Amino acid sequence: MKAALRAAAAGLALALAVALPLALRDTLVHVVPTSGGAATGPWRGVTDPPTPGQIAFAALAGLAAALILTRRPAPTHRPLLALGLAAAPAVPLLTGHLVPLIAFQGPVLVLVGTAALAVALVRSGTLEALRPRPGALFLAAFAAFALLATRLPGPAGPQGDEPHYLAMAHSLSSDGDLDLGDEFARREYRSFFAGRLEAHTSPASPAGRLYPVHTPGLAVLILPAYALGGYPAARLLLSLVAALTAVLVHRLVRDVTGREGVALATWAALVLTPPLPFYALAIYPETPAALATAVFLGTTRRDPRTLHVMAAAAAAAVLPWLHPKFLPLAVLGLVLTLVRRVSWRARAAAASALVGSVALLLVFFHAFYGRASLSAAYGPGFAGDVSIARIPWGVLALLLDRQFGLLAGGPLWALAAPGALLLWRRRPGDAMRALLLGGATVAVGASFSMWWGGACPPARFVVPALPALAVLLAPALPVRRDASAALLGLGLAIVTLAADAPRALHNRADGESALLRFLAPALDLDPALPSFVLGGGSAILVAASLAGAAALTWARGVRGLLFGGVACVLVAGAVRDTPLIDRRLATRRLLEAYDGDRVLGVSPLELRSLAVPLELRGAPWTLAAGDRRSSGRVDLPPGLYRVDVRGAALDVPPGVKTTRVELAAGPLLLERLYLEGGRDGVAFPLLLPAGVRRMVFTAVGAQARGRIDAVRIVPESLVPRPLRTVFAWPHQAEEDRYRVARDGVAVTAVDRCDPEGAGFRLAGAAAAFLVESPPGRFVEVRLSRPDPEPQDRLEWGPQQLDLRGAADAVLHLPADDGVALGGVRVVPVILRAYGAWITFSGSPGGTSATETSAASPAALPIVTTTSGPPDSAKR
Repeated sequence: MKAALRAAAAGLALALAVALPLALRDTLVHVVPTSGGAATGPWRGVTDPPTPGQIAFAALAGLAAALILTRRPAPTHRPLLALGLAAAPAVPLLTGHLVPLIAFQGPVLVLVGTAALAVALVRSGTLEALRPRPGALFLAAFAAFALLATRLPGPAGPQGDEPHYLAMAHSLSSDGDLDLGDEFARREYRSFFAGRLEAHTSPASPAGRLYPVHTPGLAVLILPAYALGGYPAARLLLSLVAALTAVLVHRLVRDVTGREGVALATWAALVLTPPLPFYALAIYPETPAALATAVFLGTTRRDPRTLHVMAAAAAAAVLPWLHPKFLPLAVLGLVLTLVRRVSWRARAAAASALVGSVALLLVFFHAFYGRASLSAAYGPGFAGDVSIARIPWGVLALLLDRQFGLLAGGPLWALAAPGALLLWRRRPGDAMRALLLGGATVAVGASFSMWWGGACPPARFVVPALPALAVLLAPALPVRRDASAALLGLGLAIVTLAADAPRALHNRADGESALLRFLAPALDLDPALPSFVLGGGSAILVAASLAGAAALTWARGVRGLLFGGVACVLVAGAVRDTPLIDRRLATRRLLEAYDGDRVLGVSPLELRSLAVPLELRGAPWTLAAGDRRSSGRVDLPPGLYRVDVRGAALDVPPGVKTTRVELAAGPLLLERLYLEGGRDGVAFPLLLPAGVRRMVFTAVGAQARGRIDAVRIVPESLVPRPLRTVFAWPHQAEEDRYRVARDGVAVTAVDRCDPEGAGFRLAGAAAAFLVESPPGRFVEVRLSRPDPEPQDRLEWGPQQLDLRGAADAVLHLPADDGVALGGVRVVPVILRAYGAWITFSGSPGGTSATETSAASPAALPIVTTTSGPPDSAKR
């Protein structure tokens, strides 16, 4: 009886654990500070609570999963109980305590679920019978990378050095040279880079030439693919390179460990966890350098055949042309190959290949940049960018930094440390070669002042060392099987989440982790991991606590993890100098999710009690004439806001203007005002019918000194969330397209049209607009269609009006069809008529519907609607 009860309880617990995340998949728990401060405490509530249908579906799915899984041994399905952490945010929601538990929702639950599934899958033994052939592994890796390529790098396109390597390939393809002058002058890079590309050209370029600062090896490598299919084909080529690297590593690990299962797990670690999946899609030389490392690991393990020596020589000869920083790897890899039993003739030929390659590279540098030096392209100041003294700090940074470190995105690679010790005991030769070949590139990357590699995914300079790290990782995988599976699941989840939100990979060198902000937007989790970008003693202290926790976990399992985790929390709390709840991000998250009918709180929510404080680094700002300071960027959903600028004009009489304050989104100026003597700051309304992206507050010192203490943005009213897709930020946010005023009406051109005269000309078959007007008024819409089609129509708010009949028309449409934002109605408009011209203006309204057949703009068909379109115009 007791056994049956225990089994039933276990089944119900499993059903509940599975059902909870399914029921709460759209629900967000919020803890947001309000203007009431400590007196009232933060607002606690949820947006999008589960519907009865969602609850019923989740309950049925949980019961079905429990019925199926409980037939298997308990250890197999027990890891899935971790899904019950979906209930953890209820604790701070209901009590106001243990606020960090709100992290267990959204992306963090994906991490937990994927890790739990990975452990359950490994415990089931399903994978042990797999014996895939190398060809199958190659195709599987390539398919995974190709699938990921459909999501990454996202709308931003190639970043950092990528477009510059592509510009080199384009120049070689179109001009047969490396002079990029015409590529930049004519923007020939527009097929793969939408913005204006800042040239990465050498300061040593001869007069009248623009030679790249990068060596041409990668551009030559991708040239055939680029010539055939442009940027997408170049990415696929590098995905093939990465897939081949993974296959070579699988074979190598199988030879080292003698276990197919371990080799397959190592292959999965390389293919499914960061950073290789990101760099398999990116145009960087590190990916082919990783292939070279895998080649060297194979050719140095035993006495090589002639073919293997040729492969090592070819890899060594190519590496310096990819980047001079790979020369130590090339020399070390070839030396370790040639110290094996190899004929002297083969040694001489291989050594000659490397020496000849370096000599030709020096000739290339002399011919293009005037000096036979590996740093000639960088100019005379390059020496200060590389220092051996930086290596210890740089190595820690490349591994542990919260923005650009290897372990922040791929925690599984932490097991390479104990794995190296295990391998040294069993096969010291393999361990030594892996450490040397992996260290050759990591140490060089760590010596750079910009050790993070610029605007790129994390761990760029570690990528060439991944095959060596994989060899070191392999012995640890079977020793801590559950931990290995969980960490592999975490890495896979991060890849999956990045595919859905590529912004999680884009970091600026400012200490703020885009990944941590994506995982828990309302919490400031940055102090939990060290920042070697910001530096300081806190980075070393946090890094030491993490290393100690990892060591305890390896030695003592779950108990060590608990003790180590508590120590890390204490250290992170000691170094934290900011609140745990990030008011700016927590408020923005609530505003993005806000929908009045789908909000439940412990207390009622008043929008005006919320505020988004702008990030003013170094505030308060004191500005003299000519001084200029800018805030961090902020995105806001469409709505009406109030901007409160707290500050003062200093040492001036009342009424005298001092500091100029501006709000802008890129080149688009949204508001400009001045601080005045005798007034404490300034407040003004800000209507954002399309929301705003990357808005920046700027203060500029003018006639006298002024002080800016704080800036906050208070929401007054918001566009309902279901409508926000049509209240979108313009594709081209420019002055002649944004809130263009005419006769009491303001128009924002959202997309696919160009200004023409007093209106806009569609650049295709459809275009979207946002029209602002006072309530109770009519808006006059005048349009002209060069090629009328039967399917042409105008969507005015909820109305859909067919445009059959004459090519030209005038319509008087009610502003009250729009969304109320304060004293303004904003109407979303979509015109579907290829190449049409349209304009909007204020209208006194109309009381009847009339039509004429004249084609001139002075006598267009007129339709006036009140509550809806007339019968002749209805869809």
